[in-house]
This record gives sequence, structure tokens and C-alpha cells, in this order.
Amino acid sequence: MEKSNTIVNGIKLQDGRVMQCYPIQQDAVMEEAKETPVLDKTGGYFSIKKKTAKPKPTDEEERYLQKLFTDNAFLILANRERILSDSRMLLTPVTVRNGLAYSGTFQTATLGVYIEWWMCAPYSVLFDEKEDTMALIWYLSGSPRSGGNLCSMVTEDGKTETVKVPFFKKLWPKFTDILADYHDAKELYQAYTLPEVIDILKRETTEEFYKGSIRQFHYEAKIRLLNAELDGWKDRWKRTQETCDDYQHKWHIALINSRSDKVKSFYEDYMQRKEALHIRKEELTEDNHNLKARLRKGELTNKEYQPLLTKNKKEVENMDFDMHCFRKDRLAALFPEMAEHFNGREDIKYTEERILDEIIELFSKDNADN
Repeated sequence: MEKSNTIVNGIKLQDGRVMQCYPIQQDAVMEEAKETPVLDKTGGYFSIKKKTAKPKPTDEEERYLQKLFTDNAFLILANRERILSDSRMLLTPVTVRNGLAYSGTFQTATLGVYIEWWMCAPYSVLFDEKEDTMALIWYLSGSPRSGGNLCSMVTEDGKTETVKVPFFKKLWPKFTDILADYHDAKELYQAYTLPEVIDILKRETTEEFYKGSIRQFHYEAKIRLLNAELDGWKDRWKRTQETCDDYQHKWHIALINSRSDKVKSFYEDYMQRKEALHIRKEELTEDNHNLKARLRKGELTNKEYQPLLTKNKKEVENMDFDMHCFRKDRLAALFPEMAEHFNGREDIKYTEERILDEIIELFSKDNADN
């Protein structure tokens, strides 16, 4: 089912606002209805007539409208809220033949499509860090599969330039999503022509307002782009970390299998020590409860109680330390490759913990199978 944000007498914008629209005059609708399929009065056959198509602009008119759009792209951008508050401006057609390989040319976009795209798609705005200027992508053409593209950007002075962007796959989906939202509205509601809109904006826009609006958009767009790039780096880091973990796991398994008997012996010693440590800790915990009970009954003074409690805590600390040293020394002896690979970096601790978990998982599974 085709996506559309069209509602009764209106359209819903990307930010959730509902814009009330001006329906096309009823007489125009009735005139068009006359061209819908009708039954031939003779009864001999069905006569089907096609709807009268809206006249398409000539190539010369199309070039004029396209240049009018690029020459005034920043004027349009500066008046984004003005346009988003008037559906006749919002639905003004923009004669630019955007499209994709394999699927062809898109439907005609509108000023609203472009404004919402520039506001919602961070990569649709390009920045020159050296000059601290920005440009707007106004023409999309490329492959959705390979990402190869020949787009075009426009600078504030109206200069256009063909660009190959490395993020094409992040550009076109949002454009087509917004374009789909306007599909029904373009057929149902009134719209100005582009020359009419430009004439209105030039009469209404002061230099002070223009500069302030463009400056504000520059800041907001830069923040959106940096946030998007940060999210991209986070995603890449996550994928890299997952790949690294996978290769490390495979490396560990290869190391374990290369000296399986020695690793199994370590596993058995480790599990025995771990069980003994667990049993002794439970005994000391029980002893601490008994000491607390004797203190409450008055069988022990606090002066007698504290040294006994400290002695038990110290024993637990010593056992944990001994277990840590046993694990660290034995793993280092079993797998000298790890120490050589990490060369004393902190990563070795994480690696030792992982390979120990993998040893336990591997041999506990073997014991369960046997």
C-alpha cells in the first residue's frame, strides 16, 4: 500500500504538524470527472476516454524553472517556516528530474518535499569546513545498489556543481519517503507556481531576516550532521567490535585445540580450586553469622568479635588473590602467544577472562556429553 500523509483537507508534515490545505475548486474537479470512463449511450460498446493530462512544461520552460529554483534555493530555505505554513507554497511543483537507476525518474517534487528533506536528512546539506559555508543537494541521480551517483549541489550564490557523494544510500531513501507523503496532496489541493512563490518571497523577505534564518539553519544542520556522523561511527565501532570478538573467539578455540590435554588439566585443577574456594567461603560466612549471634548474646565482646571477623575477611581476600594468581600464571604459561600478542597492554586481562570462559564452556560441555 502506498504511503501517504494526506488527511482530510490537509497533510501531515515530518515534525507531526498538520497543514490545512486549499482544495482544488469543485468546478475543476467536475470538469476532470467528465473525462473519466463512461458508458456509451448506444449500448453497442463501452467507450473509454482518458483523463486530460496536465500540460507538461517544454524543455525550455523546464530549464527556466530549474534555474529559478537553484538561483533562489537559499531564499526558499530562509523562508522554510513561511512555506511550511502555507500549503499552496508547500505544494508548489519543482521541475527537477531526480531518479534512480533501475527504477527511473521520480515523481515531481514540491517545495515542501525539498524543505522537509533538507531539514530532516543531515547528509542533504554539505559543509565546506575551510570556508565555513554550506551547500544544498538539489538533484539526485544514482544507483541504489552500488551507491554510484552524479548529484548536484547549489551554493548560496546560486552556483551549481555536480558532485559524487560517498553517502548516496543515506540520501535518496528519505527523499522518496517524503515525496510519497505528498503524492495525494498534489492531486487534491491548490498550489502556487514557482515564479509566484519567488515573487512573494522576494517582496516579503528582508536582508536581516534572510541572514538570520540562514545562519540559524547552518547551526542546526551542522548539529544534525555531526550527530548523524557520530551515530555512524558508533555503528561502525559496534560492527568492528563484533568482528574482532568473532576472530578472537576463533583464535582462542584454535589455541585451546592445539594443546587440549594441557588445557584440560588446567581446567580440572581450576574447577577443583574454585569448588574448594566456594565451600570455604560458605564456611566462613556461616562462621561470621555465628560470631554475630554470639556478640548479640553477650558471649563475645566487641573487642573480641572484631579481630575474629577481620581474620575471616582477610582469609577470603587471600584466597581470592591466590585464585587470581593461579589463573593468571597458568593461563600465561599455557598461552604465551597472548602475552606476546598484547605486549603487556590492558587488553590481556579481557582476553584472559574470555579464554577462561571459553575453556570452561568447552570442557564442561564435553563432561556433560560424556
